[in-house]
Amino acid sequence: MATGDRLSGAGGGRAVPLAERRSRVDAEVARLTALGAWVLGGMDVPDNDHYSFQLADPEGNEFCVV
Repeated sequence: MATGDRLSGAGGGRAVPLAERRSRVDAEVARLTALGAWVLGGMDVPDNDHYSFQLADPEGNEFCVV
């Protein structure tokens, strides 16, 4: 999602606590899979303050939810 001239992930960026970002990313992944996307993989690296999923849309185009 765009915020001004910066891009922010579904989780809201590093200004949002990691636990809240996890919740937001999980909700977005659930929404997207309900629309036909499929999960290819995930990354949970608390030491680096990172949580994300790689998905593919129904046509096979890959994208990340961060």
